[in-house]
Amino acid sequence: MRHSSFLRRALIVLMLTSLCVIPVMSEASLITNGFTFSVADGYTGPKDQGTHFHSSTGGEFGNPAGKAEVGAYFSEEVRGLSEYDLTGLLTGSSFVTFNVFNDGGLFSGNDFPFTGNINVIAYQGNNLENLSDWQAASLGIVGSFNTAGLSIGNVLSFDITSIFDYAITNSWSSLGIRLQTPTDPQYSGGAWTFDTFRLTSTSETTVPEPATLLLLGSGLIGLGFFGRKKRT
Repeated sequence: MRHSSFLRRALIVLMLTSLCVIPVMSEASLITNGFTFSVADGYTGPKDQGTHFHSSTGGEFGNPAGKAEVGAYFSEEVRGLSEYDLTGLLTGSSFVTFNVFNDGGLFSGNDFPFTGNINVIAYQGNNLENLSDWQAASLGIVGSFNTAGLSIGNVLSFDITSIFDYAITNSWSSLGIRLQTPTDPQYSGGAWTFDTFRLTSTSETTVPEPATLLLLGSGLIGLGFFGRKKRT
């Protein structure tokens, strides 16, 4: 009887803690979807200036549209971009949110990742794919993240409320977001590819909340307590 009672209590604790370890995802409200593409420098023109697309609606090099590739391809620096049509939108809480599509670039031979930082930069857009968006004047760094530990399917969100409100207040037609490495990766190679860019009213970052870990720890302690109590 004592053994069965302990098992029942242990089962209850395990059921509760299993609920706690599920990553907590905010039920974010979609504001608008982004228009996403990739631009690189060099190759057909000078360095430090966008010269050709790696991903666009034109299907350059047979690559899919809507992908933001970030990193290096031989001597080229590749940047991922996404623009948002602000028509009819109102000021308020806003996050730029996107998914990790691939731990590698869009080309065969460069389909491996790099470990380093990626900056999230805002600029004034125009709802068009432009090579010049590669070097469009920055409005500031929205945030930065390190690629170590990233996995395909991860979701990242960054608060852009102040910049978004500024753009709306000043009647901009479009807000642009650019992902780029802090410095030119030169010939190092390696890239990451992101997609499903959108603006959301809350964060969708797929990271367990601290409270979740606390509850998990409490549950395991409770399980140990039940075991000790039955053995006394």
